[in-house]
Amino acid sequence: MGGEKIETKSLEYAESIIDTVREPLIVLDQDLRVVSVSRSFYDVFKVKPEETVGQRIYELGNKQWDIPKLRELLETILPQKAFFDNYEVEHDFATIGRRIMLLNARQIERGMGKAQTILLAIEDITIRREMEQEIKRLAYHDSLTNLPNRMLLNDRLKMAKGQSDRNRKKVALMMLDLDKFKEINDTHGHHIGDMLLQVVAEKLTGVLRKEDTVARFGGDEFVLVLPEQKDVQTAMKVARKIINTFRKAVVLEGHTLIITSSIGISIYPDHGENVDTILKNADSAMYQAKQAGRNQYHLYSKDDWDGPIQSEPHL
Repeated sequence: MGGEKIETKSLEYAESIIDTVREPLIVLDQDLRVVSVSRSFYDVFKVKPEETVGQRIYELGNKQWDIPKLRELLETILPQKAFFDNYEVEHDFATIGRRIMLLNARQIERGMGKAQTILLAIEDITIRREMEQEIKRLAYHDSLTNLPNRMLLNDRLKMAKGQSDRNRKKVALMMLDLDKFKEINDTHGHHIGDMLLQVVAEKLTGVLRKEDTVARFGGDEFVLVLPEQKDVQTAMKVARKIINTFRKAVVLEGHTLIITSSIGISIYPDHGENVDTILKNADSAMYQAKQAGRNQYHLYSKDDWDGPIQSEPHL
């Protein structure tokens, strides 16, 4: 009888310690039934106390905790080890929505001849992961248009080049520059100019396939990457479609604006053996389109003016 009192007091003491921990904690028996949980577990996961203790962990919250990766940790990984740290689990709970959790599990010896218990600590890292994803997005995307920036463009170009080398299909690259964009900025202000760039980004995205990329290269310049091209004709068809898409006037805060663009096209591997060369040649072709009167596209040829890539808005 005295032993039972000591064990009861020990359990009460253990539970009082568990309740002081900020992260949700669950104590499970060898059958994976809940022995006790921390107060923070109820607060975070909106599980009722009367529906918790004595239940198998998978049955909690109307079986919301029947998570395949949790089963893998408790039934496959943990029996082979005394502990396991930072096991990442993502799950969509009906009550609290999508959560990303780090699980830390420990098998605890209770004494000679007594069954082991499992201590499961849960760290909710959802907000941390969302912040990390946002930081990554900002690093690789243009803040105004939310299009890929030069850094991500370079990665996509290298990826497209690698695919082309493997499947022997072509990659079309287009350098697009808005005609007389500086005049729009000077006449209507940078606010309208920024809105126009956002409209252009949306229109370009709408023209392309899912596997294509449109990036803001700088100022009013955009670069389009079209992998898996059978021939040059397909790329020129897309260029014509873009020019036709821009024919309809855009009204921004009462200002009616006509968008036209000059597009230069280069093809890998026809017009260069590396990313830098096809970028330079697309820019050269775009310059030729401007020289020829704007509002048109030009396919690179070796006879084109061989100038540097432009990063500032063209007039």
